[in-house]
Amino acid sequence: MAIPINIDIIRAVLESAQEAWNAGSVEGVLNKYTDDIVYVTNSDGPNGEASTIRGKENLRIRFEKAMETFDITIKMESIRFGRGSVRVRSSLLYEHRETGHSLSCSLRQIVGFEGFRIAEVHDFHDEARMAAFWKLLGDPLMRLGKPQSV
Repeated sequence: MAIPINIDIIRAVLESAQEAWNAGSVEGVLNKYTDDIVYVTNSDGPNGEASTIRGKENLRIRFEKAMETFDITIKMESIRFGRGSVRVRSSLLYEHRETGHSLSCSLRQIVGFEGFRIAEVHDFHDEARMAAFWKLLGDPLMRLGKPQSV
């Protein structure tokens, strides 16, 4: 008999992914995702444009480049689960390794699960703050080459 997903399981998966990220383990984060993960962010480039990354391999490229470029610390503030949707609020600290510039911001996410793994993530940053940060840094993820959006 299958165990239904509940808030305790959701919290454990999300906390485990956060701990892996804060430890610098891309593989630890990706182990929490389905192979066909869909990752959508509202503030990906110098003008705060949205992008979608599909598949674990493309997300691996993105996460590796982000971890090479920044020290990023994530702290979950709250998790809400109801009517089939998971909503997460976190605080983030980006520290650019090359310049030392940093940005503290909030992140809201809507997360979808397939079984006990994350199948879809929609990130919502403060678009204006992220765009200004990317412009200040010269869009460092673009310089390193972003994975293809689909």
